[in-house]
Amino acid sequence: MNRAPTGSDAKRRKAVRRHRRERQLVVFGVIIIAIAALTFAASAVYRGEVDGPFDAQFNTPDSGLAEDVTLVCPPPANPADETADKPLNPGEVVVRVNNGTEVPGLAGTTQSTLDGRGFVTVGTANWPRPYDGIALIYFGESGVQHAYTLARQFQDAELVLDQRPDITLDLVVGQGFADNPVLREPLAPELSPELALSADGECRPAGLVVAVPAPRTLPENPLAEASPTPSPEPEADEG
Repeated sequence: MNRAPTGSDAKRRKAVRRHRRERQLVVFGVIIIAIAALTFAASAVYRGEVDGPFDAQFNTPDSGLAEDVTLVCPPPANPADETADKPLNPGEVVVRVNNGTEVPGLAGTTQSTLDGRGFVTVGTANWPRPYDGIALIYFGESGVQHAYTLARQFQDAELVLDQRPDITLDLVVGQGFADNPVLREPLAPELSPELALSADGECRPAGLVVAVPAPRTLPENPLAEASPTPSPEPEADEG
């Protein structure tokens, strides 16, 4: 049998309901304050008054950047080698001279001039495509210092990295050189052996430049060390 509620029970239930309402009011109040704070913060970020939590920039590498810069930098200075960024002795530079024009004999006369300056020339050829500039030098990753050494001889030279595996160079003399076939004077300040090699424009290390295909037939390198021939085995005496 149910017991009739007393006055004390009614007061207790009333207190419980009041406490529940107060707790709900506190929770709702906290939620409203939080929403108001977030709204204010979002508005400030939108207006640019404060930095948002995700304001850091995401940088995506430009896949075409290496292709935009095709000039290889000259060798950097090296405290352990004072000649690392200096021109080589011409006798260390192997070059084939190519005629990029229809002017007969241009490659031959250029070869003779370079021979007289101590370069190791290994023949002449007609370049398969016309070239309008002064000098175009093709070189491999091993021949960066060699290419810059040769380029200094000309008033202007274009350097192109290709996939050849050695230090040989291909020099293409173009119409600009045919119109004025003059190299720098041997005593010109630009040819000082103490002057560090430098690039004429924005450049990158060879490993960051896309190399073009090398010519099908490369110049011979007379400076390459020949592989030693093994000595014949002594024949055993027959007893």
